[in-house]
Amino acid sequence: MIHGFLAQGAVKICMYRSCSLDNKVDPSLFPHLAAGLALDPVDEALPGGGLQRLELAIQRASEGLTRWQAGCFEQVSNVPLTGAEITLLLLIGSGGRAKTIKELARSTNRIDIPNIQYSLRKLASAGLTSKQGAGRSGVTYSLTADGEQVSQQMRGVRQRLLVQMLDGRSELARQLDRAAESLEELAELYSTATRLAEAKSEA
Repeated sequence: MIHGFLAQGAVKICMYRSCSLDNKVDPSLFPHLAAGLALDPVDEALPGGGLQRLELAIQRASEGLTRWQAGCFEQVSNVPLTGAEITLLLLIGSGGRAKTIKELARSTNRIDIPNIQYSLRKLASAGLTSKQGAGRSGVTYSLTADGEQVSQQMRGVRQRLLVQMLDGRSELARQLDRAAESLEELAELYSTATRLAEAKSEA
């Protein structure tokens, strides 16, 4: 069931390409987008059944999210950022407080700390974030005035082109909440399986 939620969400995310900032949408594109995201017949027989179909849906939704974020960011800034860097920017601006690199890594389930550090330096060079403190445990990152402005504009685009699609669709909102919970559990399963695989390879 979850892969259906994700595919449906990916369709909504990808719809931004047919939207302008005044929220005008070309409905004729919807069937084409849905068809493009549908699983090919060969996918039905993938080994692993539902799990592998879910993994493919996650990949598709992830690609759709990356394109959606990049499209939004292009509307509010000309700074060339990757999807991962846009995610870090938005995370730093969330919650109303500065973040440590460990918090950012944990929130994104990333272990490539050197790459995160590179992205943080890039955000700082662009004037979007600043660093406070010193030492391993004392360094935090927050948004500059320019970064806060860009973050707010991003939230505005998201509200107009994506979030409002959930208005009046309470059942879909509940389904997305359940899907998010299931994906968090799946992430833990992947972590456990990874540790087991690493232990086996070292034995």
